[in-house]
Amino acid sequence: MKKIALLFTLIGFLMATQAQNEIPRAQLSARIGLSGTTMMIPNTTITAQSAYGYGASQQLKLGVSGGLIVDIHLKDRVFLQTGLMYGWQRFHQIQTAIYDKESYHYSIASENLYKMHRVKIPAMFFYHTSLESNHFVVGAGLFADVALGGKITYDASAVITDPDNEKINYVASGQFDPFLKDSKFLYYHIANDDYTQKYRLYHGNILNRFNMGIAGEVGYQISKFYVGAHVDFGLLNMISRDFAGDNYMERLFSFQIMLGYNIN
Repeated sequence: MKKIALLFTLIGFLMATQAQNEIPRAQLSARIGLSGTTMMIPNTTITAQSAYGYGASQQLKLGVSGGLIVDIHLKDRVFLQTGLMYGWQRFHQIQTAIYDKESYHYSIASENLYKMHRVKIPAMFFYHTSLESNHFVVGAGLFADVALGGKITYDASAVITDPDNEKINYVASGQFDPFLKDSKFLYYHIANDDYTQKYRLYHGNILNRFNMGIAGEVGYQISKFYVGAHVDFGLLNMISRDFAGDNYMERLFSFQIMLGYNIN
């Protein structure tokens, strides 16, 4: 929090001491927009899992983003952009696995709906095609963000066939926070359709809170208004090593369509 306070103190100082030029030293703007998020699974991970019949697919779900951005004029048409952005991100994940182990045959399917609240600080360089009121901008750089919290809605089923060709059915469902060490959800066990047991499972943290990566953006400035498209490619593994070990990797990808307004 002290670093964030120092950042905005510096921004305020730049804005207060800017020269009386046509181009402000620091330009503060508000941004709001729609976002789409998914988990990227590298091919090497899928190859490692292929012996077990593993497969995964992702479906984008719309979220929202918004915050404050400051553009600091460096030289000519080059600007440094930073700020503080909030994002409510969602995506749908479907996973399947078919494999044999110790004379047992496993067929597993699961659907997970992820919802996350994240705060991001970008650090990007932007080039403006003109310093007039209406012009294009293009930018690239880095970002770092942290999850404030989240929720996974979980539905799964499994059929296990034993050596005597008897089948055991499992059904699991519930909701839990993937960032907490004591996350828990309801689990239903149905064996041979003869009886049902219900109990709770406890997990360690499944997802890592922190992420960082590369970012890109293109947009158009219309007087004090701005419209742009922004993408973030996460470089860190979002799956906790405590939960999945070293052989599983998922990286976060998101894009935003944004509207902006220059405050000063």
